[in-house]
Formats: sequence, structure tokens, C-alpha cells
Amino acid sequence: MILVIMRMLATIVDILVFFIVIIGFFVFAVPILGEESAVSVVALLVVAIAVPSLLQYPFMKVGQTIGKAFFGLHIVSTNEGRAITPFVVFHREVIAKVMSCYLICIPVLFGKIGPHEVMTETRVKRI
Repeated sequence: MILVIMRMLATIVDILVFFIVIIGFFVFAVPILGEESAVSVVALLVVAIAVPSLLQYPFMKVGQTIGKAFFGLHIVSTNEGRAITPFVVFHREVIAKVMSCYLICIPVLFGKIGPHEVMTETRVKRI
């Protein structure tokens, strides 16, 4: 049960990092670029994707995210021959979670394997 709570809190930390970057963009960059310019829209898309990914990249190299590192969690492979690379972590945390977990992630609340873990052949454990 404690692992489930830690996982949920780690996800909240990761989401907060994303929102802090977006809010920072609106507070600092939009006034400079102009509120209704096409440059602002393109810049927001680039910032929304690139900056959180770049912040997370050093953690992804060791099988974590900022939130997981904060709570002492680590992503491990359930496939013996597969290493946990930054791409695997990105795929798990961004693509697979958005596709599955935010829509049908009820099993994780009960300590079961989530669809994002099945898709990426990973699981989370405490360090």
C-alpha cells in the first residue's frame, strides 16, 4: 500500500514539474513574445515538450523521473534481457501513461500491474 501511495505522489511531482515550466513560460516569455503571436504558440509547444523532457533526462538515464527519485523509487525491467534506457522511461511515463493510465489506471490503485507497465515491460520498486 505504501508503494502505491509513493507512486501516486511521484506522479504528482512529475506533473507539477510540467506545470511549473508552463506557468513560468506564461509569466516570463509570453509578455516578451506577445500574447497573440504565432511565435508564442509554437514556443509554448516546444517548451511544453522539450523543457520537462530535458529536466527529466538525467533521471531517465538511471531509470527514474524527478518524482520517483524524490521518493526513492526506481523503474526496472520485467524482461531480463532489456535495459532501462531513457527512451523506455520516456515511453512509459509519457506515451504509455497518457494512453492508458490516465484513462484506465484503476489496477495501480490496488497494487496491480498497470497497462503502461505491461506495454513497456517495466515495474516500479523501492530502492
